Amino acid sequence: MTFLTPFMLWGAMAAGIPVAIHLFFRSRYRTVPWAAMKFLLTSVEQTSRRLKFQELILLLLRMAVLILLALAFARPISSMLKGTGRGEAVDAVFVFDTSFSMGASDGENKTRLDRAKAQASHILDELPPHSTIQILTCAGKRKALLGPRTPANLDQARDILTKDLELDHLSTNLALGVEEAYGVLQRGQASNKEFYLFSDMQKNGFDEQPAELKNALASIKEKAVVHFVRCGTQSKLKNGAVVNIVPQAGVPRPGERVDFAVFVKNTGTEPLEKTFLSLDVIEKKKKGDTDPARLPGKRNEKVEVPKIAPGATEAVTITVKLTEPGLTVLTARLTNDQMEGDNQFDQVIQVRDQVNILVVDGKYSEREPEKSSSFFLMHSLLPVKETERATYKYNPRVVPARLAAPTLLGNQHVCILVNCALEFKAGAEKLPDDFRQELEKFVRKGKGLIIFSGDNVVPDSYNRLLGDKHRLLPLKLKDVVKAEPTKPYFVNRSSFRDGPSVFRNFSEDKYYEIFDAVAVYRHLEMDEKTPFAKPEKKIASPKEDGGEAPQTAVVADVETENLAHVIMRAGTGEAVEQLGEKKSDIRVAERGGALAATKKVGEGEVIFMATAAGFEGFEEDTTRKSLMLPKWTTIHTLPTLLYFVEASLGHIAHGQSQAFNIGAGDTLSWFPTGNTDLVHDLVYPNSKVTRLGLPEKKAGRKVVTAADLPQAGVYRMIATATGATASETIDAATAETLGTPIAVTYEAKEIDRLSPLTDGEINSAIGFTPIHIVAGQAAAASTGEDRLNREWTVWVLLAVLLLALIEVAFAWFCSKAW
Repeated sequence: MTFLTPFMLWGAMAAGIPVAIHLFFRSRYRTVPWAAMKFLLTSVEQTSRRLKFQELILLLLRMAVLILLALAFARPISSMLKGTGRGEAVDAVFVFDTSFSMGASDGENKTRLDRAKAQASHILDELPPHSTIQILTCAGKRKALLGPRTPANLDQARDILTKDLELDHLSTNLALGVEEAYGVLQRGQASNKEFYLFSDMQKNGFDEQPAELKNALASIKEKAVVHFVRCGTQSKLKNGAVVNIVPQAGVPRPGERVDFAVFVKNTGTEPLEKTFLSLDVIEKKKKGDTDPARLPGKRNEKVEVPKIAPGATEAVTITVKLTEPGLTVLTARLTNDQMEGDNQFDQVIQVRDQVNILVVDGKYSEREPEKSSSFFLMHSLLPVKETERATYKYNPRVVPARLAAPTLLGNQHVCILVNCALEFKAGAEKLPDDFRQELEKFVRKGKGLIIFSGDNVVPDSYNRLLGDKHRLLPLKLKDVVKAEPTKPYFVNRSSFRDGPSVFRNFSEDKYYEIFDAVAVYRHLEMDEKTPFAKPEKKIASPKEDGGEAPQTAVVADVETENLAHVIMRAGTGEAVEQLGEKKSDIRVAERGGALAATKKVGEGEVIFMATAAGFEGFEEDTTRKSLMLPKWTTIHTLPTLLYFVEASLGHIAHGQSQAFNIGAGDTLSWFPTGNTDLVHDLVYPNSKVTRLGLPEKKAGRKVVTAADLPQAGVYRMIATATGATASETIDAATAETLGTPIAVTYEAKEIDRLSPLTDGEINSAIGFTPIHIVAGQAAAASTGEDRLNREWTVWVLLAVLLLALIEVAFAWFCSKAW
C-alpha cells in the first residue's frame, strides 16, 4: 500500500486528543462519611464500573474516527484492494526501450515497438482530464526526452508516438531511462503519478546496470504507480544475425573476384533454415560516373544459408568482384527471420593495387642469398616470374638490419623482421635503435608488423625493448625449446580454429593438410599466463594511410593493448610417413605451446612467429651421424610458409581498414591530416547531415568527434572549405562522391543474451511487484479502470462517517438516565 499524500498521516496524532480530554475531565470524588449511604455502596460500585466501560468505548470510537480521517486525507492506494476512486489528473511518464530487439515481429506483421505504440496510445486515451505526459527513450548508453514541449498537450504526445519514435541499433539498457524518468516525475505537480516502461524485457537490460535500475525504480515506487508493459509475446524467436565479413585470402585487389566469409549466427532458440544471404559492393563513385554496375546497393551474389543450430555460427563463402582501388563498402544482408536489426552488416575494406612490404633481414648475405634468413620468405612473397613482379599484389623490399632506417617505413604497409638482433650479439647485425623506436609509431598508425624468430632473437632483449618499452610483443618470450632430433614437434592444424577467422581454413580444409607435416625442431616458448603490464594512460592511435585516405577514423582502446590471440600451436607426436607419401598417416598428438600469436597495437597489428622463417643451418643428429636435420623448422621446405604469410598479410590488411568500422553507440574520433583546417559534416545513412565543424586540438593532434551514432549503416564524412553551408540533407550520390565511408554496425551485446525475463524474474530483480501489462492482449487489465479502482479514500471516509454515527448514538445511549 502507498499514499498519495503521506504527510497527512501526521494527523493521526489527533487521536490523542480524546485521551487527554478523558483524563482531564474524568469525575473526581470527595469522601464524606454518611452512615445511610452504606447500604447503597454495592449499587454505586456496579454503576461506576458500567460508566467506566462506556467511557472507554466512547474514547476508542473517537480515536478511531480521527485516525481514519487522517488516513483518508493521506489518500491510500493499492492494486490489491479495489474501491471507487475519483480519477483525478495524472502526471504520467512513458519510457520506451528502443533497442533493436524491439523490432522483432513475433511471427506477425506488427513489431514489438508497434505493440508498444498501440498500448501507449490506449493509455493516453484513458488519462483523466488535465493530465500531463512525458515520453523518454533509452537504449545502450543513450537516453532522450522526446517531449512533448507542453506536457499537458496529449495531441503532441500522440504525434511523437506516431512520427518520432524509432528503433536504435543499440542493446537493451533500462537504467538510464528509468533514472531520467525519476527526475521528470519529481518535477510533476499532480498528486497522482504513473510510470510506464514499454519493453520486451530482455535480460540484458536488467543486467547492464542492475543496482542503478533497482534503486531508481524503488525511488519511483515511492512517488508513482509502476507499470511494466511487456511488448513481446514470444520467448522463442527465429533469428539469424550477420556478425562479421572476412576476406578469405590475401589482400583484396581491384579487377579480381575475392572470396569473403560472411559469418551468420543463430541467436534464436530454433534452428535457422530457409534463409538467404546476399553481399553487395558499394565503391566510391567518381563525378559523372553513370556505370550501372557501380550503382549503390547492386546485388552481386545471393546464396541460401545452410541450416544452423541454435547458438551456432556458420561461415558462408560469397565471391564478389572488386573494380576500383580505395575504400569499398561491403553490405551483407540476411532475409527471412523475425528480427530485422541484426540482418544487415556493413564493413569498409581497403582495396589496394599493391601492398608495400619492408623486409628487414638480421642475417643477410649478399654473396650467398640462400643463406639469408629472408631467402625463403622473399620467395613466398613473390612466387611469380621476374616479368610479373611489377604487377604482383605484393611489393617487397629486403634490407640488411644494419641499414634499416626510419625513412624506409614512409610508404610501407607492412614491416617484417626476420631473425633480427635488438642488441649487440656476436655474428649478428643489430637493428638500429631509431628504427626500432619508429616501428612503434608505424604500427600505431595502423600498419602491420610480422616478426620471425631465429638465432639472433634473444628473449630478454625482445621482452625489454619490444615488449615492455614499445608494447609490440603479443606475449612474453621465454627460453628456446629444443625437440629431440627423432621426435620433433609438429604444427597442430586444429589449433588454427581458435585464432583469427582468416586462419581457420587451415584447420578445416583438406587442401591444407600439408600443415600436419611441418616439423618444428626449435622454437621460442611464449608465456601465455603472464601478460605485459597494462599501460597507465590511454595510448594515442594516430592513423595515416600513405596519402590513400585524406582523413581517418580511430577509436583507441587501451584494453586491447594486452589482448593477444594464439594463431598456431605445436603438437607432440611423430610423422609416420614423410612428405610425398600418405599424408593421412601423419599423426599429431594434442596441443602444445604457442608457435604464433597476434595482438592489436593501437590501430595496427603485430604477429610474432616463435620459429624461423627459413634456412638457419643444419644440426647433426647425434644418434645418426650421417643425418643432418634442419636447425629450426621445415616450414620453408613446404608451401605452408606461403600459405601462412598470405593469411597473415590478409589479416593485417583487413585490420588496417577497421579504423573505418565502429559499433553503434561508440564515439567516432576522426583525425584529419594535412595542414589546412576544413569544416567537417557527417552524413547519416538516412542522408541527414550533422555539422561537426572545425577540428579541435587535443594532445597536439587535430580531431573531430561525433558521439550520437545510434543507427547502424554507412555514414559519410565530408570535409569542405571554411564558410561552406551545410544542407539539411545530402543525396546519396553526392555523399558517395565526396564522402569517406564509415561503417557502423549494431551493438553486438544485444544478440549475445537474447532472452526475456518472466514477470517473476523481474519482480525478483527489482525487489517489488509492479503492475504487469501485456501489450495488445484483450485480457489485459484496463489502466483506466485500475486507476479508478486502486484509490480507496472514499471507502475510508465512509468508514469515518459510520464510526461517527455510531459514536453519537452510543454517546446518546450512555447519557440516558437509568
